[in-house]
Amino acid sequence: MITKLIAVLVIYATTFIPSSAAVAGEGGHYRGETMEFRLGKLVLSATQSSEDSGYFLRFSKGREELFYCDCAFKTNEPRTIRHAPLEDCRTLLAYCFSGGAHCCTTLFIATECGSGESLDMADLGHSAAKVECIRSGETPGRVLKVQDWQLAYYGPENSEFQLSFACSPAMTRLLVFDNGHWRADRAGEFSRFYSGLLRQAEKRALHSARIHQTELAASLSIKAAYYVLMSGRPVEDAVQVLNRLFPKKWKFETAKIAQDISRAASEFNPVETIR
Repeated sequence: MITKLIAVLVIYATTFIPSSAAVAGEGGHYRGETMEFRLGKLVLSATQSSEDSGYFLRFSKGREELFYCDCAFKTNEPRTIRHAPLEDCRTLLAYCFSGGAHCCTTLFIATECGSGESLDMADLGHSAAKVECIRSGETPGRVLKVQDWQLAYYGPENSEFQLSFACSPAMTRLLVFDNGHWRADRAGEFSRFYSGLLRQAEKRALHSARIHQTELAASLSIKAAYYVLMSGRPVEDAVQVLNRLFPKKWKFETAKIAQDISRAASEFNPVETIR
C-alpha cells in the first residue's frame, strides 16, 4: 500500500505555463512562486513555500481537480525519459519525501503513449536514490528498477534475531508498463535478470561470512533466496539457498524465513493508479 501522504508530481514536457514572472526551468527552485507543467492534458501547479522547504501541489486535467497535497521536500529533481516505456512514449518521474527518519519517498509516474495518458504513484519506502529506467532484454521497451523494503528490520516471529536498518535487505524489483499503467513484475517474468542478481547476492553473502560479518551475511542470504523466487524457481530452492548461505545460528529459522520471503515477494504491490 502507498504509505504516508500523497506527494509531489512535477510534469515536464515541451511546454510549460508559468503563473508568475519568475520562472524556474528544469533543475530550478521555487520561491513562493506557482508554476504549471503539462504532459498532454495533465497539468500540475507547484507552489514553493516561502517559509520552509515544503511546497504545495495541485494536479488537474481540464477543469477537474484531481488532488491537492503538500510534502516536506523532494529527494531528486524530476526528469522526463523519452522513448520510455516504448518508442512512441515518454515518462516523467518525480519524487517527494514525506519527512521523518528513513521514510518515505513517493514516486509519481506520468506516462504519455500516443494519444493515451496515465498517472500512477509508487511507494518507494526508504529509498532516496533516483529510479533507473532500463532495458531488461526479456520484454519489449523499458522498465523501472525500484526496491522492495518489506523486510526492513526483519526478524522471524518469536525469534531473538532482528536485522538493523543498516543491514536490512532492500531487494531490487521491476515496474512494468502494462495495459496503460505501471505494475510490479511477477515471479518468472524476468528470470535472467533475477538470476544475475542471485549470483551477485550469493557471492557477497559468502564473502561477508568469511570476514565474520554475520548480520550482513544473513541479510544477503535473504536477498539471494528472494531472487531465487523471482527467477521463477520454487520455495524449496529458496530453502536450499538459505541452508547453504545462512550463518549457523540463523539456520534454525530457515523454513519460517523462507515463507516470509515468499510472502514478501508475492505481495509486493507498491503502485496505485491516480488517473
